[in-house]
Amino acid sequence: MKLEVDRLRGRLLEREAVVSEVIGLGRQYRDSWLNWPARIAALVGARLGVDALALQAALDVEVRDQLEALGAFTLEGRV
Repeated sequence: MKLEVDRLRGRLLEREAVVSEVIGLGRQYRDSWLNWPARIAALVGARLGVDALALQAALDVEVRDQLEALGAFTLEGRV
C-alpha cells in the first residue's frame, strides 16, 4: 500500500527510465573522454615541449584502457 501511495505522489521512479538515463549519461561521459586526448594533447604537448601527436596517441591508449576497465562494472547484483 505504501509503495502505491509513494508511486501516486511521484516519489518513486520507474526502473526502466532510471536505467535508460544512466546508460545515456554513461555514453555521454564515454564520448567526452574519447574526445579528450585530441582536445588536450596540443595544449599539454606545447606546455611540456613534447610532440603533440605522440602525446595524443599515448593519452588515447590510456583513456581507452580506463574506459574498458570501467565498462566491466555492471549493476547486476546491486539495488
